[in-house]
Amino acid sequence: MSAVLREGEVVQRNAALGLRFWDVAAATSLIDGLKVEVYPLTRPTARKPALPNPSGVYVAHRVDGLASFEFDASADPMQAWSDAAAASPPLSGRYRVEVSDPQGRYLPIAFDADLPARGVFSWLAPWMSPPQPILWPGDTASPPLLLIERIPLFSSPSRPPPQPLAVVYAQVREAGSGRVPAWSLLAVDIDGVRCGLGMADREGRVAVMFPYPEPPRAVLASPPQARSDFRWTLELSAYWSTTSPPLEPIASIPDLAQVLGQLAAPCDVIDSLSSPAPPRRLDYRRPYLAKTEGQNAADASWLLLST
Repeated sequence: MSAVLREGEVVQRNAALGLRFWDVAAATSLIDGLKVEVYPLTRPTARKPALPNPSGVYVAHRVDGLASFEFDASADPMQAWSDAAAASPPLSGRYRVEVSDPQGRYLPIAFDADLPARGVFSWLAPWMSPPQPILWPGDTASPPLLLIERIPLFSSPSRPPPQPLAVVYAQVREAGSGRVPAWSLLAVDIDGVRCGLGMADREGRVAVMFPYPEPPRAVLASPPQARSDFRWTLELSAYWSTTSPPLEPIASIPDLAQVLGQLAAPCDVIDSLSSPAPPRRLDYRRPYLAKTEGQNAADASWLLLST
């Protein structure tokens, strides 16, 4: 038997989850075309999609186990949250959110969320007590950027760099063991300022995309010359925990808590195996390929990390 909606009646639906994503490279939340799935931790087959609304927030409806919350018709919109908390057993529960990009622009990511979540969801770092949003590493803005109401997405190595962004490519592996540090982080600094942060894929390939810094100060000339041959000296930093994410088997979708938790586990980037390596130079509008100097020809393209 189906209900009949009469003229003037309104069906109220409460959303258990709203997500706004953040493009780490382009610093924008205007991201379409993502595949977002939500399911209870205890029922991974009960997946429901989260779809974007006109504001770009991905909203999940018909989430397994939350039907009574979603269709709570209380006159007070806040009553649905009170009812969910007062239910016996409580309606709230731990869910898993998986994010992927069919267009291949972004690497996948997954995280846990307690639902229903009021407002746009803010991911909280579980290693903090109490769990709370984290400061984006190296951010120099004032006030600094907190990861509030945004989920970071890292560029895939196959993504065409959005103009006019700089890009540093690398394929990383651990020196000595040859292990691939899947889902590790690589950061780019210029003049002591953190410019970009990228995540390696399952094969250790990483693209760090970021806006170009201000051009280096030009030498005074008369008359002034137009220039497009700017060059910057860059430094690389890497973050990889041999237990986060687990080495074997390599997860098909990395966990956001494990990925960002690696920021507490810096490792050395090996510039050269022999003589001191020349400075790393980034040229304007030219991709930079980071590698370790002094390797044999078969391994010349790798960037080696040491833990």
